Amino acid sequence: MFEPTNNEQFDLTQSNAIGNLDAQFGINDKNCEPNKASSFGINLEVDPWAELKTISAKTNSHASTDDLTGDEASASQGFNAGGNIIQGGNTTLAEKNEVADLLDDSRYNRDDVSGTRTFSNVEWISQFDRGDSRGNAHDVGTIVYRENAVINGNIGRTMGRVRDKDDYFKFSVGKAGDIELSLTGLGGNTGLALYNSRGKMLDFSDKSGIASETISQNLAKGDYYARVYNYNKAPWNHSTSNYSLNIERKADALESFWQNKIIDKSIENAALNSIKYENHLSREDVIGIINSSRDMGSVHSSEVTDLRNFYDYAIDTTHVRDDVKVLSEKVLFGNRSNQWYTGSDSVRDTLGNLAAGTSSTDMSLLIGKHFLGTDRPAIESDDTGSYTQAGGTLFKNGVSHDDIDQGAVGTCFVLSALAGTANDKPSVINNMFKDNGDGTWTVKFTTNGDTDYVTVDRMMATSANGRYLYANDGGDGGNQNMVAADNELWGALAEKAYAQLNESNEIGQDGTNSYGGISGGNSATATTHITGLSATSEAVNLNGINGVSNAELINYVNSDRVVTVRGFNGLATGSGSGPTNISSAVQSHAYSIVGYDSATGRFDIRNPWDNQHLSLTHDQLRQLGADIRYSLS
Repeated sequence: MFEPTNNEQFDLTQSNAIGNLDAQFGINDKNCEPNKASSFGINLEVDPWAELKTISAKTNSHASTDDLTGDEASASQGFNAGGNIIQGGNTTLAEKNEVADLLDDSRYNRDDVSGTRTFSNVEWISQFDRGDSRGNAHDVGTIVYRENAVINGNIGRTMGRVRDKDDYFKFSVGKAGDIELSLTGLGGNTGLALYNSRGKMLDFSDKSGIASETISQNLAKGDYYARVYNYNKAPWNHSTSNYSLNIERKADALESFWQNKIIDKSIENAALNSIKYENHLSREDVIGIINSSRDMGSVHSSEVTDLRNFYDYAIDTTHVRDDVKVLSEKVLFGNRSNQWYTGSDSVRDTLGNLAAGTSSTDMSLLIGKHFLGTDRPAIESDDTGSYTQAGGTLFKNGVSHDDIDQGAVGTCFVLSALAGTANDKPSVINNMFKDNGDGTWTVKFTTNGDTDYVTVDRMMATSANGRYLYANDGGDGGNQNMVAADNELWGALAEKAYAQLNESNEIGQDGTNSYGGISGGNSATATTHITGLSATSEAVNLNGINGVSNAELINYVNSDRVVTVRGFNGLATGSGSGPTNISSAVQSHAYSIVGYDSATGRFDIRNPWDNQHLSLTHDQLRQLGADIRYSLS
């Protein structure tokens, strides 16, 4: 891969440094995976992917040529479970409780039965009672549909020269709509008035005798005052009276429609409670509505019908985020990935699509899998690792190709595509992630022409010494960072999300939720998955009439196209021949081309290992037999 006598980048005589890499990274040397330890520990004359390609060819007779000659040939091609998932185990009680505890969060509880709030206003006729003026009105809270307020009181009582003339009640309208105030149970003549927050009277009702008083107004969201009043003078001749004041919001068209459509009361409550304050369904609302079906120990057939109908007329609309629609569809209508639940222990248990009779536990696991990121990719069987909560933030100082550092799995094809996208189309990376505000992110991909989403949490695969096993924050020369440190997370989260996406069998890998399942692939395909843009379906060489010329490559690199390169030949094995810097190139490994220096005529080629970057001319790339892949726009 590089010349033993070439000390431009590395001093290969420092054997002790090589021996300490394993301790530094907490990763075992593996000839078939491009971690930094193995890049130094292997025979320099041997293609580091040759063994892996042989394994793949023997175990997958149906693999295409492209499968076996991609940027990194996949060790998991043809294996039922990526060669690293323990199949047929049980989802542990801890994994089940993890999701159940998350769903106990108040933001996901929507099915509490709404009702009337009752207040009592019995006055003692002091010099100035509570509620006798708008400035000291009783506050009865927010009025929304199915949550009205009833106040039982009296008006007009006298003691000496003190007379109870006014009872004021402040209330808030939670969502614009028709509000009805009714004054009933009267034993004497009493009036009712409605004021806005500034004290302007909007309406009043003052019938003679003991007739009930009613005011109906379409009110905007905000604060208002109801006033029960009593004056013993003409023309009203009011008199002392008990009363019951009811402040109620009537159902609007949407609420009435939903109520008529939904049969199950728990789902109805959850749905109606979700639009108390606005006719919009948030991610938390949708999770809460789906979660409400778990109330009776299993999901009944009527609940399945209600949820699927609700998806059609309420979730699959312009009022709901696109990612929430896609993830809801996976939970409610099925997805290939629903067959299994891996959780955090790399032991895969059967799960299954939603159906009548699905247990409350399995329903929670489906929600956790798609909405909460709890179904994490299996860690490779020969990696000693576990999941640890990561510190840090999604982005720091924008996105850059330097944010990528490959770990102990062959994902250079997707990481080079991520680095190239960060360099040329940073807005795509920014828009790829949706922060859900609960320690999870929804990550966007494009598969088979459709937009797809998966959810990831902060739990990351970690070595025994607390460092990232796989992709982590770059810009530090290839150091595997401590997971608990303050790192930039987007690269690690994107790789994790891609592993989870694999289980839906939409990205041309082995179809498992595992890091090993995305070891080896095609950088052009990954570029399309990340950007949604078409890319060269086949690698393009730099030779001959049909190859990419120097001028063309310069144009591609200087534009905002995502350009990756791979396919280096035997000149990269440290033979000592060839132009400067060629000997540092790694065979069958994907890089990003992130810049061109017109003064030197060299291309800036970034290695996703976060070290051993290259600076090569077009002629050097051609001599190495390199080929490129690039987005078409």
